[in-house]
Amino acid sequence: MTKFIDLDRQFRVMTDADLEDPERLAAWGDHGLGMSWPKLLEQHHRVVLLAEAGAGKTAEMRQQAARLVEEGRFAFFVALESLDREPVEGILSANEEERLEQWKADGHAPAWFFLDAVDELKLTEGKLDRALRRLSRTLHGSLDRVRIIISCRPSDWRPHVDVATVKDSRPR
Repeated sequence: MTKFIDLDRQFRVMTDADLEDPERLAAWGDHGLGMSWPKLLEQHHRVVLLAEAGAGKTAEMRQQAARLVEEGRFAFFVALESLDREPVEGILSANEEERLEQWKADGHAPAWFFLDAVDELKLTEGKLDRALRRLSRTLHGSLDRVRIIISCRPSDWRPHVDVATVKDSRPR
């Protein structure tokens, strides 16, 4: 098993101009950064994590989900390409499914859903809106307690279309 090395990643809020130009994203370097994982996860209910292939998005998201669970909180890592094909309950392990039911019964605690790889979802001809609707149906009535982190490569993220999809995903 590969050991996770915490790189103390830092994040920043992006402007519309940043989103429109993937090359601009690559040119950022370390300028204007300063938000850590804990701050990001506590302060923002919807996050899109954009980084190039091989940057460690999946490993970081898995680690953050595991850290939250170790702290006694509710967190789940889900591959979007799986969520596009089946409901959350069919993807989660038995222990995770039990934690999901505990979270629903709690009625007050937040839960973090780390949804990995919009870019890989698109490679399988999956649909982001379908995957998000499946999640939304599972979480219906509790969306105000849900924090969602979605990962994607900058070149595959369509700012206007994908942001609208995220905002419009409600139970139907």
